[in-house]
Amino acid sequence: MTLAEFTPLLPDLLLLALALAVLKIDLWSEDGEAGFHLTWIGLAGLALLLAFGSRSDAVFADYHITAASRVWKLLFTLATLATVFLSRPYFRAGGNARGTLAKSGAFFGLLLLCMQGMFALVSAGNLIVFYLGLELATMPIYALAAYQPRDADSAEAGSKYVLMGGFSSALTLFGISFLYGATGSLGFPALEAAVRAAPADPALWGGIFFLLGGLGFKLAMAPLHMWAPDVYQGAPTPVMAFLSVASKAAAVAALATLFLSPLNAVRPDLAPCFAAAAVLSMVAGNLGAMRQKDLRRFVAYSSVAQVGYMLLAMLGEGDGSRAALVYNLVTYGVTGFALYFIMGVIGKEGPETMSGLRGLSRRHPGLAVLLVLCMFSLAGVPPLAGFLGKFMLFSAAAAEGHYLLVGIAVANAVVSFYYYMLVVKEAYIAPPGEAAAIRLRPLQIMVLWGLGLALLVLGVCPAPADWLARAAGN
Repeated sequence: MTLAEFTPLLPDLLLLALALAVLKIDLWSEDGEAGFHLTWIGLAGLALLLAFGSRSDAVFADYHITAASRVWKLLFTLATLATVFLSRPYFRAGGNARGTLAKSGAFFGLLLLCMQGMFALVSAGNLIVFYLGLELATMPIYALAAYQPRDADSAEAGSKYVLMGGFSSALTLFGISFLYGATGSLGFPALEAAVRAAPADPALWGGIFFLLGGLGFKLAMAPLHMWAPDVYQGAPTPVMAFLSVASKAAAVAALATLFLSPLNAVRPDLAPCFAAAAVLSMVAGNLGAMRQKDLRRFVAYSSVAQVGYMLLAMLGEGDGSRAALVYNLVTYGVTGFALYFIMGVIGKEGPETMSGLRGLSRRHPGLAVLLVLCMFSLAGVPPLAGFLGKFMLFSAAAAEGHYLLVGIAVANAVVSFYYYMLVVKEAYIAPPGEAAAIRLRPLQIMVLWGLGLALLVLGVCPAPADWLARAAGN
């Protein structure tokens, strides 16, 4: 092969080189600034390369570069870049009340290794590459969840995530072994042909259900979601943000990679399973969020409910489902990171809890307005970004005639408005505490302004997200 034929693979190779360089940076720099700057500059360049670089599809053995995989990789890159900016204050003394993080090079390097796994996951051409990508996208988070020094909650989060992650990995491997036994091959083309030839094979269905169980844990899909509140509560805020957006996007991409391609022929028969999981996730997430006084656990249950809405897309037509998922993840990611940046600002002075939001409208009116926009967007209120994201998901299910399910989803969205307004109540109505006025750094102001504008622009002018969605549907 000529050098030009390797051009589509360039982003993956550059990411690996960047991860190795960042992991070494702590040996040369003591202040951690070098690791931060190298990471964000590398990720920004990688995002530009994915957005405007080679458009050629390529196949390298069982590693496939397609238009859809490039879109997923761009989403992972942008989510990781936002996480890097969010995490910077946590490595400075006084940046967070829970304590200062150390070894920024190791932290950012682990994030980049997670990204490498995500890249492999969406480029997989067989089940082995798929599994290796899924595990590489997960294992570094075990360490990241326990990254807060001398913090019992962080250690608990890491240990619980290891246990649940190991169990989900076992289910995934067990499912792969069933599929191999049913088809005699690990390659996606052979798997797709076998599914079309014998869609009722019991071994095939056994493998599918084990795979669904393993991916359900990664996705925090009810009833496999109970690890999420504890892990979200204990993990450092940047890790929680990465779990909530980037890792969730990877789990959704894994679901789409399998069930919108090699297993697409049996997806109509799985509609009752996806519908049941969607309803359970929406109901469990909404009921759980209503009872929470801790902001982190609130976010965890809210994310479970959001998974329920995302599962509606799996009931639609293939390309439309992929486009709806990408569109929703873009809007959810923008909303989520805006909320996590607010939590990071609050956490500098005190605990990142509901009570920590009290008096926010007086301490920093701009942050309070952005918090309202986040809550309205998560609830799906027009004309914010979250409304169009949910609309795409509901449309995908409605197009296939699942009107009852769409009605249940709309009812859950209305119910969710209640508990999202409880957060707004804390910021505007609850008696303020004794916390000092909030002062933002220039970088924080720039990022928060950008996220706030994105919430509005993507709601009234969805062209950027729509371009990503259409590209992913090809």
